[in-house]
Amino acid sequence: MAKNGNEPPTVTEIDELAQAADAVFFAMRKARSAGADRDGGLSLPQVTMLEPLAAKPELPVGRLAAAADVSIPTATRMLQQLEGAGVVVRRRSPEDERKVLVALTPEGSERLARLRASRRERQAAAFGVFSPEERAQLIALLRKLAPVIDLVG
Repeated sequence: MAKNGNEPPTVTEIDELAQAADAVFFAMRKARSAGADRDGGLSLPQVTMLEPLAAKPELPVGRLAAAADVSIPTATRMLQQLEGAGVVVRRRSPEDERKVLVALTPEGSERLARLRASRRERQAAAFGVFSPEERAQLIALLRKLAPVIDLVG
């Protein structure tokens, strides 16, 4: 018996679920790699790291690394690239010289706003293929799937 009281899946169901999940994961990977070209040269991890700066004008590198779920050295490399592209500026914190603070440049802020609007339009069009009831089901199922992804890999 499964932990939640439901019957355990059959071998056929497991195969079908695995194939469907793999198809979704591969499609997401493909979309992410294509997204950098479509989104003005910014990758999904870069955008994820920059998102908190849309709400707060300046944040430490560690906070941005946590938002993107990457290590601080990885975030630092990403931010160096973004700084070189004129998207962000970095400076030492006046209160703590060990901390580096990051802010969007005016160009970076405009670029992120355009990218977010464009992505939201594409998402609205894409998710429009589902009825409101199906979208509600999809939300619930994706939230249920997220914590078990490590188990199915």
